[in-house]
Amino acid sequence: MNPGTSTTDTLQVLLSSVQSDLDQVEAWLEQRMLGGPAALAPLLQYVARFRGKRLRAAYVLMIAKACGGVRPEHIEVAGIVEMIHAATLIHDDLLDEAVQRRQLDCVHVEWGPHTAVLLGDWVYSQAFLASTHMADQECSRVLAAATSRVCEGEMFQNLTRCNFHLNESDYFLQVDGKTAALFEAGGQLAAYYAKASKVQQSAAARHGLLSGRAFQVVDDLLDIEGDETQVGKSLGTDWAHGKMTLPIIRLRESLPTAARKSLEQSFQSDSSREDLRTGPFADALARAVCVCRTDIDAMLEEAASQLDVLPERSIAAELSQLTRFLGQRNR
Repeated sequence: MNPGTSTTDTLQVLLSSVQSDLDQVEAWLEQRMLGGPAALAPLLQYVARFRGKRLRAAYVLMIAKACGGVRPEHIEVAGIVEMIHAATLIHDDLLDEAVQRRQLDCVHVEWGPHTAVLLGDWVYSQAFLASTHMADQECSRVLAAATSRVCEGEMFQNLTRCNFHLNESDYFLQVDGKTAALFEAGGQLAAYYAKASKVQQSAAARHGLLSGRAFQVVDDLLDIEGDETQVGKSLGTDWAHGKMTLPIIRLRESLPTAARKSLEQSFQSDSSREDLRTGPFADALARAVCVCRTDIDAMLEEAASQLDVLPERSIAAELSQLTRFLGQRNR
C-alpha cells in the first residue's frame, strides 16, 4: 500500500471491478439475515452491524469473472460463504473470550454465551438451507465438506491449547481447516459455476487454499503486533489462551535451550502479549515476525501463480493484486 492510503481505500480500488456484484451479494445477505423470524430481529440487526470486508465474497466473484463471468449462482455462493464465515466468527469470539469485533461488543458479551452458540448454529443452518435451494447441489456438497474441515480445525486447535511443542505441520493442518478450507471451497465453486475446466477449478481451489493460509498467518501476526483500534477486534487472545501460532513457533525454534524453557514458562503462565513484545524475547520475536512475513510472501506468490490458467487475464491480474494485498493488510 502507498503511504497514507488506508486499507479501506486500497480495497475499494482492488474490488472496483466486482463492486456491483458485491452490492447484489449484500442485498442477498440482508434478505436472508434480516428476513428471519420477528422475535430474532433485535439480535439479527445487531449482528448485521458486524459487516466486514466481504473478502470471501469478493474472492468468489473475482474468480468467477476471471473464468468467464458472474452468474446468478455466484451471488448465492458468495452469500452462503459469507454466512458460514459469520457463523464461525460468532463461535470463535466466544471460544477465544474476545470482547470486541468491528469495535462493537461481541455477540456473547452483549447477548450471553448461550445466545451466541445458538445464533451461530442458526446462521449455519440458514446458509445450508439456502444452498439446498440451488438447482445444482455442488454448492451443498463442497461447502458441507469445507464446514466439516472448519470444525475439525477448530477442535484440533482447542485440543492442542497450551501445547508449547506443537509442530509446524500440525499448525498448518489446523489452519487449512479452520480458515483456508472456506477460501478453497469458494475458489472451487466459483470456477465450477463459471463452467471452467477441471484444471481451472483445481487451480482456483489451490489459489484459495494458499491465500487462506496466508490470511491466517497475517491474522496471527496481527494478534501479536496489531493495533486494536485499527484491527477493530480484541488482540492478544492467541497468546493469552495458549494457542501456538506460526510466529510463536518460529520464535521457539530460534531460541537456545535455556531461553526456550523460559519462553515455555511464560507461555504457560498468564503473561500478556505486551510481556512478549517488550520483555527478553522482543528482539527474537521481531526476527521471527520477519521470517513469517517471508513465509506469507512465498505462499501468496505461489497462490498468484495458480491464476495463470484462468482465461480472463485482466481480471486474473486484479485478483493477483488482491492476493498480494492480503499479506500487507493491517486489519
